[in-house]
Amino acid sequence: MITAYVPSNGMLKSEEIAAGDHIPDGAVWVDVVSPSNDDLAFLDRALGLNVPTQEDMQEIEMSSRLYHEDDALYMTATMIAQADTPAPLCLPVSFLLAGHRLVTLRYAEPTPFRLYASQVQRHVMPCATGEDVLAGLLDAIVDRIADILERVQGDVDALSREVFDQEGRGRKDYKAILTRIGRSYALTSQTRDSLVSFGRLVSFVARPTDAKRSKTTERGFKTIAGDIASLGDHASFLANNIGFTLDATLGHINNEQTSIIKIFSVAAVVFLPPTLIASIYGMNFEFMPELSWAYGYPMSLVLMVIFAILPYVFFKYRGWL
Repeated sequence: MITAYVPSNGMLKSEEIAAGDHIPDGAVWVDVVSPSNDDLAFLDRALGLNVPTQEDMQEIEMSSRLYHEDDALYMTATMIAQADTPAPLCLPVSFLLAGHRLVTLRYAEPTPFRLYASQVQRHVMPCATGEDVLAGLLDAIVDRIADILERVQGDVDALSREVFDQEGRGRKDYKAILTRIGRSYALTSQTRDSLVSFGRLVSFVARPTDAKRSKTTERGFKTIAGDIASLGDHASFLANNIGFTLDATLGHINNEQTSIIKIFSVAAVVFLPPTLIASIYGMNFEFMPELSWAYGYPMSLVLMVIFAILPYVFFKYRGWL
């Protein structure tokens, strides 16, 4: 699907375009979602650009993601999609800045694109040029990443309270806790990857060029770069907290396993002397005076009880129980 946005009274008016149609001359933003080969060929002809394919967008080399060609800037960054689901994705999104027109190419529906497109069609915003639209999109993307990190922070705080809660009754479900820790770490890692890629993109697009940009747009790019740097530090802080929570959880699991093994060991020691006594008097020797003694049976029971209690009292006195 190809959508062109044309400025109108300080807002953007959208128009869907099919392959073979004419792109409005005043369009400052052309948003391309999951294009077919025919759509890509049409865009190449209509815009005079070498629009990257999905395979090109997945290249990880810096020279394949950020480059200048035919008076146009080609920029690809990693973006988080489906962050509110149990299976978030990191997908490449391309931004092509040719003159004062922005072309975005994506194969998903990230939330910032939908929110920004809705805002510029309903409110008066700086969107007279492609640079303005790019700055607004990047700002929406950074806001979304900040929201994701805030949600991860809340999840990590809840996990920390649950792990260190000493007054909770019942046994903790450590399997579920480890699963939640894994999801939080994966989402934080994806967020850091996205922040690094967008940080490089902003540094690339903010370089001095011959194209004239408004001071508002220049300040916007600088503000976005600062926000990305601060969010990167916060993501690193979250990753450290998640690592600490994981270590604490594994420590609690190890303590529980040690306690269980200790109980079995004490039980074995407690029942060992009575078992030894029972084994001795269970031997079928001909000459065993206690077998014919009237108090032999009660005596053996008393000995078993005494030698079972003594190890328990000793362990309790040493504080091992």
